[in-house]
Amino acid sequence: MTVESLAPGDARWDELVDDAPTPDVYFRPGYCRAYEAAGEGQAVAVRTGTALFPLLLRDLPFGEDGFDAITPFGHGGLLPLTEGADLLADVRQLRDWCAANGIVSCLLRLHPLLGAFEHLSKTDGVEVREHGPTTAVDLSRIEDGRLAGMSKGRKADLSVARRELEISWGSGEEALERFRTVYDETMRRVNAGEHYLFPPAYYRALAEGLGGHLGVALALRGEEVHGASLFLADGPGSFAHYHLSGTTDAGRELKASTLLVHAGALWAAERGAKLLHLGGGMGGADSLYAFKRSFGGSEFRYELATLIADPARYEALVDRRAGPEPARPDFFPAYRA
Repeated sequence: MTVESLAPGDARWDELVDDAPTPDVYFRPGYCRAYEAAGEGQAVAVRTGTALFPLLLRDLPFGEDGFDAITPFGHGGLLPLTEGADLLADVRQLRDWCAANGIVSCLLRLHPLLGAFEHLSKTDGVEVREHGPTTAVDLSRIEDGRLAGMSKGRKADLSVARRELEISWGSGEEALERFRTVYDETMRRVNAGEHYLFPPAYYRALAEGLGGHLGVALALRGEEVHGASLFLADGPGSFAHYHLSGTTDAGRELKASTLLVHAGALWAAERGAKLLHLGGGMGGADSLYAFKRSFGGSEFRYELATLIADPARYEALVDRRAGPEPARPDFFPAYRA
């Protein structure tokens, strides 16, 4: 089969996701288009023989002609389109497509719930790196409006939060703006990098592109928002995702984060999702990961695949990166470290 690229406006992109054995919102054009709106690259999906790769194409640094590619934030690296997909052949086809189209390198954030992908390292120019643990909750554990299997501390925090806060769901512009206010304040409070902040255009594109696949949960005390989370869910039998979240200082005391995750599990179960993916920590098995794990989910392995399509140009770009500022170790591509 000839490898082809699809633009976000091509209806076949969504159709391919719909027909996949396990559709997932991270692979949809509406999700990728939000990152295009945020200025992170040109959204494109590459269809190989038995897989789909949603990517953002970015101009190379140093004024060089050409591109590199990256999976949008999340885990939409590689979607098998058939049972028993030949993923080794698919990655080779992606590598060759990149080389033919002036794309020097590609970083794939592999979906941890779709399996392990270490065998992809058998392809020349490809390395699979373990990034850290991640966790997902089995939604069949919901009984009488409560998620069974949470830790003792998490149950206690949920009881506190339910006494003090209420959850309001939305998906429109007003709900997203209220979310953004709390989320941005949280990222600044924890000294997160600027790349964790998103412009208003990102949220507009997310709402327009995902529609009912997006849920905005607000934790309210009266009319005041003390916590807010974005959840993503695809069709019945697929996965839901805890996407972005934030709390005020008061919300932390009122255990808003626990209430939001629990509400997200109920929301996802109502949509027929089988797992709610909570994700990992900021740096491996840290305190954020411990919080997510306390909801009683299973542990999965999150992997990255690095692909160098043009080794000579890649090394030349790395040489141009050399300078007084130290490079971040293990960062890919190294010329952007």
